[in-house]
Amino acid sequence: MPPIEDVKPSTRVYFLNNDLVRIVHINKSDNIITVYNTNQDKTQTMLFSDFKKHRKRAYRTKDCATLLSLSAVQLNRHIRSGFVHPPKTPTLGGERKFHHLSYYSEDDLFILRDSLSQVHRGRPRKDGRITNYGIPTERELRSRIGDAMMLYAKNKSGEFIPVWEERAL
Repeated sequence: MPPIEDVKPSTRVYFLNNDLVRIVHINKSDNIITVYNTNQDKTQTMLFSDFKKHRKRAYRTKDCATLLSLSAVQLNRHIRSGFVHPPKTPTLGGERKFHHLSYYSEDDLFILRDSLSQVHRGRPRKDGRITNYGIPTERELRSRIGDAMMLYAKNKSGEFIPVWEERAL
C-alpha cells in the first residue's frame, strides 16, 4: 500500500454542487473561470472566487481506499455489495462505468468512513461487538487529506500514538 503522503486530490477535476466539473480555463486577473460540467454535459462560466468557495476536492477511488486504510479490492467489494454508495464518473448522469476514472468528494470520504466503521472484520465476536482494525478516526482522516496536522509519538512497543492536533482554517 503506498504511503499516505502520496495521496493527493485531483488538480483539474472538482465537485461543484455534487456534479463533477473539469477546469477548462482560468482568468485570474478578471476573476473568471470556465468549467465543463461532465454530469450535465455543458460549459459553465463563473467567478473564480465563488468557485474557490464552493468547490470540493475530488479523490480517485484508489486514493480513497488508501486514505481509508483499505485495498482497492476491498473498497470495490463494498461498492458491489451495495454497502457503500458508488463514486461519480465524469460521464453524462455520473453513473459509474467500466474504464472511466471515478471520484469521491471530500464529504463522501467522511460518509464512507462512518459506514465502514460499522463493518466488523474477521470472525463474529461472541458478544456481538464490532472490531474494525485500521479504519481511521475522523481526526486522522481530516489530517490525511490535509485539513489538519497531527503529531505522532512512538511508544515502547513501536506503535504510533497521536499526541497533538492542529486544525487548518
